[in-house]
Amino acid sequence: MTSMLLEGAQWWNYALIGVVALLLIAMPILMNSRNKRETQKVQEQTNSLKVGDKVLTTSGVYGTIVELKFDDSKKIVVIETGGKNKSYLSVDAYAIYTVFKDEIVAPKVETKITEKEIKPNNKEKSLEEQVAEVTSSDNIAVTTESAEESVPKKKSKKK
Repeated sequence: MTSMLLEGAQWWNYALIGVVALLLIAMPILMNSRNKRETQKVQEQTNSLKVGDKVLTTSGVYGTIVELKFDDSKKIVVIETGGKNKSYLSVDAYAIYTVFKDEIVAPKVETKITEKEIKPNNKEKSLEEQVAEVTSSDNIAVTTESAEESVPKKKSKKK
């Protein structure tokens, strides 16, 4: 019986070694394919740069591309930054983190608000007419005493 337990334990050891070996082989392959996809995406973004694109660099500089210089070994992008006081910055094309797409901006519509005299609608009933209808109803008991008369008065104690 003990020999059967030892054989079962050896089987689990071999299975565990096989799983670890499979992971050691599969991990680099999976990581390599992910890196290839990311590199391809960056390459496509770099090749699609054009003058006038609004960009964000990896160092956090926002700007607009003014000039592209493509040499054999380098890709340099000149970026215009700033609002009133403009400055120019030359960076490597691979330093571009994001290219912002031009969003379609809806034209602003100006509306004039004119004052109109508010006239009561003839179909609406006045408050007195509504009260008269409610009081003349058969289902409601109407009392004529006011709220002040129905509340008992407290006597004040003077010393």
